Amino acid sequence: FFFLMIRRPPRSTQGVSSAASDVYKRQVSTQSTWDYLKARRIMYSGRDKIVKKKDEKISETEDDVAKMFFELENTKVDNVEDIKKIKFAKAEFVVEGENKVLLIVVPFPLFPLVKKNYATIVNFMTNKFKVPVFIVAQRTILSKYEKRKGSQKRPMSRTLTAVHDAYLEDIIYPFEIVGRRLRVKTDGTQIHKIHLKEDDRKSAEGKLAAMALIYKKLTKKILSFEFIKALLEEKRKKKKKEAKKQAPKAEQPKEEKAQQTNPDLIIKNTICLLYTSPSPRDLSTSRMPSSA
Repeated sequence: FFFLMIRRPPRSTQGVSSAASDVYKRQVSTQSTWDYLKARRIMYSGRDKIVKKKDEKISETEDDVAKMFFELENTKVDNVEDIKKIKFAKAEFVVEGENKVLLIVVPFPLFPLVKKNYATIVNFMTNKFKVPVFIVAQRTILSKYEKRKGSQKRPMSRTLTAVHDAYLEDIIYPFEIVGRRLRVKTDGTQIHKIHLKEDDRKSAEGKLAAMALIYKKLTKKILSFEFIKALLEEKRKKKKKEAKKQAPKAEQPKEEKAQQTNPDLIIKNTICLLYTSPSPRDLSTSRMPSSA
């Protein structure tokens, strides 16, 4: 006796075709993205895009953001391979009054890929959620009192000030910080004033409240933004007003003005007198010979 085993050829799917049948491969799909994925029987899971421990639960906002990333990968966009590598650790809505902002936290090693495709990701997410979107790198702050092995020192990038400054740069990106000021009120509250370029006023003015809200959420610090050209114009106007309020000074004669402008005239018109007192030796004894 012997057994003859005949293996049935694998069935074709819309993504993978076999030699036996090419029916599904030849079909043209006119369905939407999600219907197309259901037809392919691809199970979507938020774990593919979210970097979390197995015990941690995924919130609804994080699941929605993961779906948007998955949908962005299946659209015709440049650098799709880079976008597929991007994952995020946290996503939440920050609400204060009428302001509502979406904050996405990305692992630090993947943040350069986000910066490379920042405009495409943010514009796609903003159109889907109808809310300003900000992407920030995930950073950790180490205490200076924490024990370390041997002579190992705390990196400067893990200090409180360095992390807060890095958060600020991530939030303001792609705009550039020109200057900073720190204002301390009488009650002890601190206001960090950030100066931006006047050229970025049109594109950045509508996002200033959202930027301040995200920075307050991450660092519990208050931000206020100003544009550098406007500041200079305001200072000039204040100086002009103060000059007008002051009493007009009496005009100097023309000769004095000429002396102030020409230092040669001052040297010519001045006379120097040099007086030297006699020494006590000259008073007591004479240098002249006795025959004189």
